[in-house]
Amino acid sequence: MSSATHISPPVAPGRLPVIGHALHLWRRPLEFLDALTAHDQLVAVHLGPSPSYVLVGPELVHRVLVTDAARYAKGRSFEKLHDYLGQGLATSEGPFHLRQRRMMQPAFHHVQIAQHVSTMARLAAERSESWRPGQIIDVTREMRDLSLAIVTATLFSTALDDNLAADIHHAMPIVLRGMYTRVLDPTDLWHRMPTPGNRRLADASRRLRAAIDHLIRTRREGPLTEHHDVLSMLLRAQDDDSGEAMTDRQVHDELITLLVAGTDTVAGGLAWLFHELGQHPAVDRELHQELRDTVTGPLDQDGLRRLRYTRRVIDEALRMRNPGGITIRRAVDDVELCGYHFPGGTEFIFSALVLHRNPRYFPGPLRFDPDRWLPDRAPVPRGAFVPFGAGSHMCIGESYARAEMTTVAATIASRWRLEPVPGTRVRGVMTSTNSPGDLRMRVRAREEPKRDRPTGHRHP
Repeated sequence: MSSATHISPPVAPGRLPVIGHALHLWRRPLEFLDALTAHDQLVAVHLGPSPSYVLVGPELVHRVLVTDAARYAKGRSFEKLHDYLGQGLATSEGPFHLRQRRMMQPAFHHVQIAQHVSTMARLAAERSESWRPGQIIDVTREMRDLSLAIVTATLFSTALDDNLAADIHHAMPIVLRGMYTRVLDPTDLWHRMPTPGNRRLADASRRLRAAIDHLIRTRREGPLTEHHDVLSMLLRAQDDDSGEAMTDRQVHDELITLLVAGTDTVAGGLAWLFHELGQHPAVDRELHQELRDTVTGPLDQDGLRRLRYTRRVIDEALRMRNPGGITIRRAVDDVELCGYHFPGGTEFIFSALVLHRNPRYFPGPLRFDPDRWLPDRAPVPRGAFVPFGAGSHMCIGESYARAEMTTVAATIASRWRLEPVPGTRVRGVMTSTNSPGDLRMRVRAREEPKRDRPTGHRHP
């Protein structure tokens, strides 16, 4: 017999009529999520009239996302994203999801990623070489533009013409913000209203889709073997069981998904990384010293693996300032968690921020400490550090994202120190991810002996 109780878990404070906690997640998402770490295992939040339950304990996250994953389906947040992402990896599930993931996996094999490192380094060098000593830059915008340039170069390889590039660059931030608004809408009515914002969103989504359609159509017209980018790999991919290839629509949806995930997540993580380096000069000095001691020529995959301290700094930035948003899973049938009984259809929220800033698993969670990732430190519990998700729906591009963050950090930090601008107040801004808003920093040249920088190509 079940020992589960029918008593409900605690409810997060601040619930409002009709909209529940949606306003808090819209106005002050990081502060609201931080407050949930005070709860033990589960806490109820309302994104409308019905409760969802935030998974606070890492063992619950692992159970829902990995151990008992078959008992949970993707929740309404993913259903709401179909209009933007179609049936890509982020929104699909079941046999179709597994089929698509198998077909896409070769594009993210470590050998393939290694071939992208020189492109990542070259674009990062070009971007940073446009800066001038003493210049104040918007770091979040710079990292978003750089990440978009990198992901388009690796997805499509050939340079985009000016019109296509302008459409994609213009559309991406509008679509990303619109996705977050759509997920938080408790009434499912706001996105249907003819507001100026909704019209901009519809136009941006249309332009983005048209640009991707054009790229697919153009690539189909020539031999696919001429290119070794992700687009050509997806067009050539075949299912091992059926021998079928993806339709143009399926390729389209996967490319849109990769553009969204590959731009906002990495850009947010890099922007937060440089913010923390600016706030912690000792960490910045140690990272720069590692670059001077370790990087003696063009960056490659082996060189990235030797940057152990740099990788710890990145892990700490992902932990403390994780750029991921919220994910919802829906129970397929009745489930029991933490002694509570939940009927089928109940939705559970996973937020990496709630886990990563929980003092039970990370002492001094708001202290930026890369050394907490030293190999001799006590390991964190399984499910406590999941910046790219977990289980069968874990981000397929984790290795790609880590390679990009390490390459960009090494390329920029070898030449520049980005310093905080006095009086600037930096706050997290949620779109599909968490990025710093108004992150203005001053560019300072490093003082070091002349030597090759990790640019991904040899200097004459």
